Amino acid sequence: MKKLKLKALELGVTELLSREQLKKVFGGVDGSGSGGDCKGDKFEVCKGQAEGTKCCFTYSGTVYSGKCYAFAPDYKIHCSDLN
Repeated sequence: MKKLKLKALELGVTELLSREQLKKVFGGVDGSGSGGDCKGDKFEVCKGQAEGTKCCFTYSGTVYSGKCYAFAPDYKIHCSDLN
């Protein structure tokens, strides 16, 4: 595998990625699996989703990504970032 040389890109501090570019970096997932901005808590984003579906949620201003799973003791499906 070839190493990327980021210095060769000569990116300036003022250059920001667009929303579409960020989706490619993060995989463009939300709780529905259809792409989005990861809004909602870890339970909301997995409502109606099958276990193993990719998801992301926001907690205290930080975005976490993972998969929808239901764990003991209550087996309520939620987005788990422990995978």
